[in-house]
Amino acid sequence: MDKNRQRQLLGAILFLVLFFFRFYFGLCECKWWEVDERQTWLIGLKYYSTAQWPYYGPDVNGQENQSFNSQIPGALEGLMIGLPLRLFPFPETPIAFLALMSTLGAALLAWYIRRKILSLSWAWLFTWIAVTPWSLFEGAHVINPAYDFLPSVLFFIGFFECLPVFTTGWLSSPWASAWMGFSLFWIMQFHFSYIYLIPLALYALGSRFLRDKSWKTMAGFALGSLPTLALIIPTWLRYGLNPGHVASGFLVSFNFYNVTEGLTVLARYLSLVCFELLRFIGQGTHERWEFLLAHPLLFLPGIILSVGGIAQPTILAFAVFKRKHPLKDWEALKGVMVACFLMIWISFWFTSKLPLAHIYMIFYPMLMLYSFYVWDLFLKNKTFTRAAKTFVLLGLLFMGLYAPILAQRDGLFLQRENLAQAIQQKNYHLAGERRPGTLY
Repeated sequence: MDKNRQRQLLGAILFLVLFFFRFYFGLCECKWWEVDERQTWLIGLKYYSTAQWPYYGPDVNGQENQSFNSQIPGALEGLMIGLPLRLFPFPETPIAFLALMSTLGAALLAWYIRRKILSLSWAWLFTWIAVTPWSLFEGAHVINPAYDFLPSVLFFIGFFECLPVFTTGWLSSPWASAWMGFSLFWIMQFHFSYIYLIPLALYALGSRFLRDKSWKTMAGFALGSLPTLALIIPTWLRYGLNPGHVASGFLVSFNFYNVTEGLTVLARYLSLVCFELLRFIGQGTHERWEFLLAHPLLFLPGIILSVGGIAQPTILAFAVFKRKHPLKDWEALKGVMVACFLMIWISFWFTSKLPLAHIYMIFYPMLMLYSFYVWDLFLKNKTFTRAAKTFVLLGLLFMGLYAPILAQRDGLFLQRENLAQAIQQKNYHLAGERRPGTLY
């Protein structure tokens, strides 16, 4: 077997291993007891049970305005859960389908970063992306933001390939813009954070048009948008262009508290692509220590990963002041990273929503690229390289051991019997009831 074939075989094996790892983690982190997770399942189960076109997707509500309740227009969430169940009517199916999507996203993002930074290993990149806490906890269980992981990767690859300063030449500008259009209208059906992507898409399209003086890029965006936009149009035709006034219940004239949260937003923003373990093992210092002390096998890996999870965003923040870098688009990438942070922070000045990290999870691919531009500065140091690889393996070990502990509270098996009956009898009511006043 030649080296190329051997490399492809090892890559396929790694993909399968990480897919099953993420599938296993999703089974252990079902979180049926949380209202949002349960309601996400019910939207898909309702479509599967009744075959009624799912005109609306995720519910829009929150603790900041509990009297407000709306839904995001579009059929994609119902279809993403309901259609796989039509092929394989088992409770595990939606989790397996989501794990496949998110693993593809992680593999593609790793491949793209490898094209930008040739000194990195695709296998190491892929594993790191697949086991980071935000990628796992927000990307492997059935909840609406998880379905944005793959399309956010597609969007940012399209964004970078559309801009002349970043392009590797892998995608032509029409194809790059088509990826942006497809992803934008996909994400629009799952989370209102799609609003952040609109100025980025306009900037990329405008920059390419000013350079090429051609409408091909614009046409590519329009054509790429058609498949996902087509799933929103039936809702607009039946209920109007602004049905439910999505997210309007959280708009305020000015929120001074969120202005003061700039450093908190920055820390959360950069931590998305770091090993922010502490956030996921307990609510406070006492609870986190109590957890680690109660699980001796996790104690040492947990301490090492937690220290790393604090140090990493600090390094990423100070790296902005680094002027010289072997990669020519370093300054441009820093500019995009800072501009996106400012856009996020300023947007929270005009909403009652708390600036929680999951709201801007769609920036994960761009931030992961930025982070590896930073880590590339250290890769000539063999000690750092060995430490980084060890860190990734510790992350894999910790998450693998943590999953069955999570399962005791969050596992699918706790609700599997009810779900199985709802699927077999095509009666979603057996699994639960939709929120009062929902549009679908």
